[in-house]
Parts: sequence; C-alpha cells; structure tokens
Amino acid sequence: MIDYYDDKAWALFRDGLTKGVFQLESNLGKSWSKKLAPENLEELAALIAIIRPGCLKAVDRGKTMTQRFVDRKWLKEEVTYLHESLEDILKPTYGVLVYQEQAMRIAQKLAGFDLQQADDLRKAIGKKKADLMAKVKKSFLEGAASKGIVNKDEAEEIFGWIEKSSRYSFNKSHAVAYGFDSYWSAWYKANHTKEFFLSYLYHANEKQDPHQEIYELVNEAKAFDITVSCPKLSQFSLKFAIFDDDIQFGIKDIKGLTGVTGDKVVKVIKEVSVDIDKSLQNLTWLEVLLYLAPKINSTAFKALASIGFFSTKSTGVTRNQALYEYQIFKRLTKKEQEWLLDNYNDDWSGLEDALRALGKKKKEGGGCANANRVQIVLNEIDMLNNPPYDLSDDPSWIVQQESKLLGCPISMSKIDAVDTSIANTTCKEILQGKTGDNICVVANLTRVATHKIKKGKAKGETMCFLTIEDSTGTHDSCVVFPKTREKYRYILFEDNNLMLCGKVEQDNSFIIENIHEI
Repeated sequence: MIDYYDDKAWALFRDGLTKGVFQLESNLGKSWSKKLAPENLEELAALIAIIRPGCLKAVDRGKTMTQRFVDRKWLKEEVTYLHESLEDILKPTYGVLVYQEQAMRIAQKLAGFDLQQADDLRKAIGKKKADLMAKVKKSFLEGAASKGIVNKDEAEEIFGWIEKSSRYSFNKSHAVAYGFDSYWSAWYKANHTKEFFLSYLYHANEKQDPHQEIYELVNEAKAFDITVSCPKLSQFSLKFAIFDDDIQFGIKDIKGLTGVTGDKVVKVIKEVSVDIDKSLQNLTWLEVLLYLAPKINSTAFKALASIGFFSTKSTGVTRNQALYEYQIFKRLTKKEQEWLLDNYNDDWSGLEDALRALGKKKKEGGGCANANRVQIVLNEIDMLNNPPYDLSDDPSWIVQQESKLLGCPISMSKIDAVDTSIANTTCKEILQGKTGDNICVVANLTRVATHKIKKGKAKGETMCFLTIEDSTGTHDSCVVFPKTREKYRYILFEDNNLMLCGKVEQDNSFIIENIHEI
C-alpha cells in the first residue's frame, strides 16, 4: 500500500531526483521541484500547475507567478490577498491564483454565481474567449454589487485579476490527478528503486530519443548506488534484466541488434552452448571464434566485441584484440574455418595454435587447399604476432563505442583517461549535500548554456550554466558568472575535460570561480 507521507519519496522531490517521475522529469521539472520542495499532495499538484508556460511567463511586479509561489512558501515574500474574503480560497496556494476552480469559487462567493455561471467563467478562462469573458464580467460586477462583500472598485480589481489569470491558471482536477500519478511514480522509485530503473530502461526504446533516455537513466542510477553494466557472454538476456544485483543491458538493447538480428544472435548462442555441451561462462575465445563467429553476421559480432561482450574471465580477450583476431579469422575461407571446427583440439591455446595447425602442408595434416593459401595463413600468423597498432582498450575508445552502441558510456566515463586525483569532490558528493568553499571537481562538460543578463549591474553581460559529468554521476546546477566566463570562455565548450573549482551553496548550486583544462 502506498504511504503518502513517505519521507523517502518526498526527498526525491526535494533533491530534484525526478527522472522518471510523472510530469517532473525534464530539467525544468527537476529545477523547480528542488526550489519548491513540495511536502504534500496539495503542493505537488500546485508545482505541476505553476511550471506550465503560462505561469512561467506571467510576470507581476517584476516576478513570475511561479517564482512568487515559491518565494511565498519559503517566507521570502509576504503572503497577501486582494481582499480578506479571498483568504480561505487562496490560502492553500499562498495567495496566488493558480487554479481555474479558485476563480470559480471567488465568483460564487463574491458575486453569487450559480454553477452554470461559474462554469461559463471557467470556459472563458480556459479557452480565452474574450466575448464570453466580457459577458461574464458584466454578470460578476452586478452580482458583486448585489452581494455587497466587496465594493465596486474592489470587484473591478478582483475580476481584472481573474481575467489576467487566464494566461496561466490551470485546471485543479487535472493538477491533482497528475499529482497523484507523480507521487506514485516517486514512491515506487524511492521504495523499489532497482525495479524502477529496470522498468524505465526496459521501455526506453519507446521514447522519442531512446539513447538520451538511457543516458539520463544510467546517470541518475549512480546517485542511488545502482550499477548498470554491459551484457556478457557468460550471462545475458534478450532485454534489460537484473543479474548479480546489477542492471544489465540485453542483447536487443544494443544498437543494430534491436530486431530480428538480436533474436538470431541469442538463438545462435544458446544453440552453440547446447551443441558443444559447455557452459557459456567457460567458453574460450578460440571457441567463440570457431563456433559463434561463422553464425553471427559481421556487424552484430563487431558490435558485441566493441562493448566487451566476449571479454570475460574465460576468454581473457580485450575488446580490440577480439576485433583484430575476428578480422583475421574472417579472412580465412569458409572451408578453412570449417576445417578448424572439425579438427578443433583442446590443446590449442588460441588462434595462433589453430592457424599453425591449419597452415601445415597437406601431407602433414594441414587444411589449406594449396601452397598459396598456406603462405597466406602463415602471413596471418605474423600479423597476429605483430599487430600494426596497440590492442589494449583505450578508455576514450571504450567511451566512444559504448556511447554509439548503448546510448552512453557504461564501463568508463569520459574522464577516466585523465588524472582525477587532483579533485577533492565528485558530482555524487555534491548531490548528496556536500557544501563549502574550495570545491574542485574533474569532469566532462556535457552542456553549456549561455544567458544574457537582463537587469541589474551586470545587465547585458553573458553568464552560463553548465552540466558536468564524472564517473559518479551528473550535476546540472553549475553557474559561471560573467567575469569568470569571459576569462575561461575559450575552454568552456561541450565534451571538454576540465577541473572546475569554486563553492557549493546549500541548494547544491556549484558557483565556479576557477577553471583548468586537463
């Protein structure tokens, strides 16, 4: 049963950890969720209403209605009412007219509107019908004069306020329904976290940009100490699944293997395991080449090798080594590949032993069709022992391949190739509440958004907001003020690795004061 007073669920709203939470998973939703920090369903419904475009754009006395609502909750602005008679209607929303239903109740109370008249007012507000609004206004002023709760000037002012609210007010019945859905998703995320992320990752392909969805989910999972890993030959599934307490990609979650190709790969692997009567976790790299490589198309095999699918304890092969040796194996003729399979010997320690057996002369038991093929095989052995490039797995290459095939880096982050020992803080530590001066983070810039200041002493100057990422997660509340931006603007570009130093405020904002290129 869902507990509507569960602090773990409400903490997600306070911390802005709302990826996957209904109506609040955008950057806008996360930001305002942190600012308002809703503590009950009433405030949650209001939050969903006040982050809509109309409310965010409706400016009154230099402040948007959204900001006014938040400031009044946190006592940064006095809660006032146009008339004392409105307090009972507007108290739950701190004196801000958020809902169309509030306007209807005001009309009923001050002007004696019946339900039909109140609904006409709702239609005029919701559908922005000027002719209907003029008709309703006449009835409102007449009714207010009859009721006598407010005088003519007050009635004019209140109706003018209601009329202005048509730009931003929202339907409360919708907001409350959305609020329940939002809380339910947050409660499930807080109390069944691993299953929550598994479910959202499983259905990520249904989103408009599946790779971006996966990227955001994997990064936020780190904040909950949940590891998402690449699939392995020794243990895999068709789609996302939980193995050994980690969430693991499935075969069909790899780009290029989503359809029939993925089904075929899984079928082949399972059939091979049965045919050779050997557990997948005990397959050697040579057995992978002999039994699997001929049956899986080249694109699929290379994709699997590139994400480390074949790089297990039993194979002991790096990703680049797997790709390199696969290319050598594929240059053999079909008959030569079949000969190796038919004459497979457990004493062969790897591809080199297999090629040496294949390259023997016919009379010595070799499998080449002629002397020319023997020489080609001997050349391949030489290529095997003297590769033209380093076969170790470079971190930046791993990041590139996993980003391309899985949607985001999984095994490594973009900063694993640089020295992070000079940092004293991680993104995750900031998200968990670390504050203070002299904070230094080594991170990759994933987003740089510039903003021209419109008022104050710095009017006309440009500042920027950054999203940074390290191996522990992502932080999107990084601020660079104009002087600092001007000083470092030539290195403030996306995908650059930097050391960023400054102070972290109580609201998790990272005010960056010094930047060093790594």
